[in-house]
Amino acid sequence: MQEYVTGFMFSADAEKLVVIKKLKPLWQRGLYNGVGGKIEANELSIDAMVREFKEETGVITQPENWTCFANVYRPSVYDVDMYFSRSDLAFQVQSIEQEEVHIINVNKLPENLIPNLHWLIPLALDSQADFSAPVRVTEVAENRVTA
Repeated sequence: MQEYVTGFMFSADAEKLVVIKKLKPLWQRGLYNGVGGKIEANELSIDAMVREFKEETGVITQPENWTCFANVYRPSVYDVDMYFSRSDLAFQVQSIEQEEVHIINVNKLPENLIPNLHWLIPLALDSQADFSAPVRVTEVAENRVTA
């Protein structure tokens, strides 16, 4: 099973959000996601978050800039640590690789988001939530009943 990180950098006032328009994997093509990628062998999750953000946006962050607020797990498929940061470094991002980096309005999220971001983004913005331990979400395959 592959381990990943995904990060949401919000502007300091939490009105803007950095997202990336995905090309791969194929199921994400054309959808917006947070910035992230695979955790490499012998790499800590937080170090992967810092590395991936720099590789994909050109912006250097530090581990203390990020809060791990959730873990999304699908047995035998993926395990994703979800991070957020609030910083005006968001306004310094640029597209470094083929996938385009965008700054969007939090109050006008595009329809073509990765589906679980519709609730993960508001969760990351919840100022009353205690993220001293990340929220753990186990996803299950959708059971389809045919008539």
